[in-house]
Amino acid sequence: MGLRMKRNEDRKGAPSTKRKSGLAASPQINDSPPSEALLSNRHPYALLFLLISLIYLCTLSDKVFDWISDGQVMFDTAVSVHEFGELGISPEVVDRNTGVSGTADYYGKYGLGLSIVEQVPLLMVPALEKILGGGKSNVLFAMMNMIITALTALVVALCLRDLGFRFRTGALAAIGFAFGTPAWPYISYDFSEPLQALCLVAAFWFLLRATKRHPPSPFYFTLAGLALGYGVFTKALLLILVPIYGLYSWRRLEGTSRKEHRSFGWFVLPLLVWGVAIAALNLHRFGSIFEFGYGGETTRFTTPLLTGLYGLLLSPTKGLIFYAPLTILLPWSWWKMRRSRHRELIFLLSIFVLHVATNSKWWSWEGGMSWGPRLLMPILPLMIISASTLLESVRWSLPVFGVCVVAGVTINLLGVLMNFLVWINAAGANQMRLPLEVRGRPAYQYAEHDGKRWYRPNNAMWYIPALSPLRGHAWLLRLRYFGVPFPLRMLSSDASVAPPRVFFPPIEIDFSLLKNAFALSHLRSAHFWLWETLTSQPREEIFSYPVYGVSIERQGDRAMARGDRERALECFRRAVELMPNYVSPALKLSRLLAEGGGSREGQDVLLRFLSQPNRNLDQERAARLDLAQLYENSGYREAALQQYRTYLTLQPTKENRARIEQHITELAAAGTPPH
Repeated sequence: MGLRMKRNEDRKGAPSTKRKSGLAASPQINDSPPSEALLSNRHPYALLFLLISLIYLCTLSDKVFDWISDGQVMFDTAVSVHEFGELGISPEVVDRNTGVSGTADYYGKYGLGLSIVEQVPLLMVPALEKILGGGKSNVLFAMMNMIITALTALVVALCLRDLGFRFRTGALAAIGFAFGTPAWPYISYDFSEPLQALCLVAAFWFLLRATKRHPPSPFYFTLAGLALGYGVFTKALLLILVPIYGLYSWRRLEGTSRKEHRSFGWFVLPLLVWGVAIAALNLHRFGSIFEFGYGGETTRFTTPLLTGLYGLLLSPTKGLIFYAPLTILLPWSWWKMRRSRHRELIFLLSIFVLHVATNSKWWSWEGGMSWGPRLLMPILPLMIISASTLLESVRWSLPVFGVCVVAGVTINLLGVLMNFLVWINAAGANQMRLPLEVRGRPAYQYAEHDGKRWYRPNNAMWYIPALSPLRGHAWLLRLRYFGVPFPLRMLSSDASVAPPRVFFPPIEIDFSLLKNAFALSHLRSAHFWLWETLTSQPREEIFSYPVYGVSIERQGDRAMARGDRERALECFRRAVELMPNYVSPALKLSRLLAEGGGSREGQDVLLRFLSQPNRNLDQERAARLDLAQLYENSGYREAALQQYRTYLTLQPTKENRARIEQHITELAAAGTPPH
């Protein structure tokens, strides 16, 4: 009997022991310091981040930052904040179609999120340019986007970990996002979509972390609100997704006590703070808390819904299934999630439907000049998380997942090896227009004739599969590497044979129109920064200026428009220091000094420019002509004549040659004016 009683006591005690151990396993994340096992569990994720960053670093280019108007506006805003604590920029950087030119000051319509992040590399630009010069600091801004995208891939893996998936699943998802979607080409550009993507997926991860704890963590709820609010601060349209995040976090709290539900307030509070900040900035910049700077564009959701949906999801020109093939798995993954992960299914499906439908109605649903469906980039990490849930629920999913990743890498490598602007320029290198029966485009993009709307190829390509950038980039890469249909050297300026006109149905490309420095540079090389740095390849002239200096010059233009001569002088002087081989700020500074009675100082500025090595012929002509005029206005006839004669040796146009020759004759005959 004693033995039986002992066994019964053991049985009674066993459940109690299990319950205690189970309770101890859950809260230790919250209260106890990380164990060695937990720390070692972090090592694979750190290595994953480093691997992605290393591959990104090897394929990073610093040659295309600040070439796109959207990024230029945000960068100029960053420089304005950094230099003057202001938000105003020069209106010259804005697309003329918006009709905002001619104002003394202008505020960019884009959110300030990316401009604030760019303050970090801006701190290092002057020192790096002083040490290395030649625009070497430009890589800092591309590296910033590279780190943002690598962090996004890491958070994708961490989300899957906190959803209960193995490291292998998270690693495959991170690699699939990093290299099998447009995230890879975008590391070299200055779009804000990578930052938006990081904000959205980080907010999701913080919500997972917050609701996994018992009690729910106010700290992670606060981080989730901060991340989501910063996403809206970066792109106002993301505001439509906030209620979906709020509903998901509330549903994750189901089954907890009323006291624990109060922790939801820590998620809402930072959102309210961000809301107040955005409203105040809108009032300061545009005169109303409800005005985001888009003006009449806010009503231009004019694209037919089915047209936009087809274009963003299925078309070869911008379709998500082509540029991010892993999204083909979304229907199957959502079907599998309907029972075991119902809350996540509702959240991810709602995000997808609302974001895609809204952007499908936008007049520029294609996202303008970009690689793939740029406007869908913010939700891509969440969609990759969705697709990756199949890896542990369906037996056949791993090989299919692998095929989709390989297809995505192959497709997006086309955008890594060649800047997307090259194909757009190539398609536009003709005088053709194409008839399209599409609605919702602005009137300036087409010409009406014979009852039809005729578009130039660089606008029509988003609707014509034959002009898809995928086909165009593959064709141009064949030209670059294999000389088909003709050797690339024929485009060089000293080639004796004129480049051909090549029929590329349905257009004909006149390659003689591509004989410019920008197109030739990107046709010839991918310009991977690390490779060019290690091999000490000289930088091409059009990329040898720090974008920081160019933006400072534009701030000088802004100061001139506002009548602030002192600030203009300061900006032009700094631009000249940063870009000693660039004539534009030197001309502006010398003219401004001469107007203020500092003719000798203006002459010295131009003489210093002309003493620089490796001068561009066009820029030297401009500097010589301005210097000759300064000498003439100051009464130095012989010095002026010398500069005019030197100008004639620099291959001016026939019209300018005739004009300057006549002026030399008149000046020589006029005699020496009094000094």
